[in-house]
Amino acid sequence: MVDQTVLIVGVASFQGFHLARRLLQEGFDVVGIDDEGRHKTRIAKQRLYVLTHPQFQLIRTTLANKTVMRSILKRHEPRHIILCSTRTVDDPLERYELMKRYIALHTTRVPLESFITFDLPVKEVSEEDPPAIHLFTEDVFGPWDDSSTLVSKAIVAVDRGVRLSGYYATDIINVSYIDDVVESVVRLLRLVQTGLSPVGYFQIPASDYVTVQTLLSDIGHILNKSAKTSLPMRTSVLRQSNIPTLNTLVGFSPSTSLFEGLEQVVDWYISYKNMMKEGIK
Repeated sequence: MVDQTVLIVGVASFQGFHLARRLLQEGFDVVGIDDEGRHKTRIAKQRLYVLTHPQFQLIRTTLANKTVMRSILKRHEPRHIILCSTRTVDDPLERYELMKRYIALHTTRVPLESFITFDLPVKEVSEEDPPAIHLFTEDVFGPWDDSSTLVSKAIVAVDRGVRLSGYYATDIINVSYIDDVVESVVRLLRLVQTGLSPVGYFQIPASDYVTVQTLLSDIGHILNKSAKTSLPMRTSVLRQSNIPTLNTLVGFSPSTSLFEGLEQVVDWYISYKNMMKEGIK
C-alpha cells in the first residue's frame, strides 16, 4: 500500500479525518483538500491540526477553484480519490459534479484506481460518469465528532443533566463505530489494489441496533450520571436498506458494540472538554 497517493476531499469532516489518520498509518501518502472558511466549525479546524504527518499535505481550497484543483491532480497524481460529505455544504451533488469533471481530465494522464463517494445523495449515474463506488452509512459515531449527531447530542445531554429533545425513547438507531467504517474502506482499497474494480452502491452495515433509551442509559452508566430517559414513546421500526452491503465484498463486518464504542467516545469527550476549558497549550 506504500507509494500510492489518496486524495481526500473534505478531509476536515468527521469521516474524512478518521480516514486520513488510518491511511497514513497504512503507508499511503494523503493529500487532504479542505478550507477553513466561515462555515467551518471549531472542531473541524482542530481536526486539521491533529493531522500532522510527514506523508500528509493539506491544501486549503474548494472544488470550485479550477486552477488549484487541476494543479493538485497534475502534481500529486492520486491513484484513489475519496469525496466525503460535509455538514456545512449546501449542495453536495454540486461537489460531486465538479469532481467528476476533474477526474475526466485527470484520467487522461494517470489511471485512477478508485473513486469513492461517502454519504453523498447520489442516486443515479450516467454512462459518461467515471466508475465510482458510492458508500453509505447510518449513525456513525466516534471521537472527534461534533455536537450535531445523535450520539454526541446524547452524551452532552447526559453530561449536563438535561433531557434529550427531538427524539423518542423507542426510536431504533443503527449505529456504527467510526473505526469499523474506516476498516471497511481500507479493506476496499486493498481489494482494488489486487486488480478488482467494484462499482456501484454499497452500504456499510451497522454494527449494533439499539433504542435511544438504551443509548442514554449506557452513556449514564459510563459517565456515572443519572440519564433522563423518560422520553415520549412511539411505535418504531428497524430501518433497513435494499442497497448491497460492503461486507460481502471485503470480508469484514462492523462488530463494535454501542457500549464498547461509547466508552472510547466518552473518554475522548471528557479529555476534549477539559482541554477546551483549560485552553489548548
